[in-house]
Amino acid sequence: MPDTPEAPSEIAPLHVLLVDDDQTFLSMMQAMLGSLGVTQITTAANGSDAYQKLVSTDKVIDCILCDFGMSGGNGLQLLQAVRTGRIKVVRPDACFILVTGSGQPTVVEAAAQLDVNGYLVKPVTPKSIETAIIKGRAKPVRLDFTKYGNVIPPRP
Repeated sequence: MPDTPEAPSEIAPLHVLLVDDDQTFLSMMQAMLGSLGVTQITTAANGSDAYQKLVSTDKVIDCILCDFGMSGGNGLQLLQAVRTGRIKVVRPDACFILVTGSGQPTVVEAAAQLDVNGYLVKPVTPKSIETAIIKGRAKPVRLDFTKYGNVIPPRP
């Protein structure tokens, strides 16, 4: 029986922003997204770099996959900037998935207060990435700018 190629994932047409300060992990995530058919991928080395790329992009970002623990702007600081509308070209209710190596209670609590769409705990697989993005994009976010502005993101 001949091999038949798998149908592309439903996330294939999305434009994804990957943010991580570990270049090896960033490359691995990019390869996994590529294996799911995603070709529109923008990468950033930390929250500050991601912020600059978001404010200067002319393309819609459909999903942000962001590490928590980075110097130069952590993932929760970037999530807060998105949710409070400080990045005018990105919808405040954009799909934002926090990628972390641990489930520290202070991080989880702050992320929940900022209405994160999902979590990915390292190590990740193509299937876990795909599932997180599909579930995250399906989760509605009821925006509360006052609440978001009052959250103090913990530092890594």
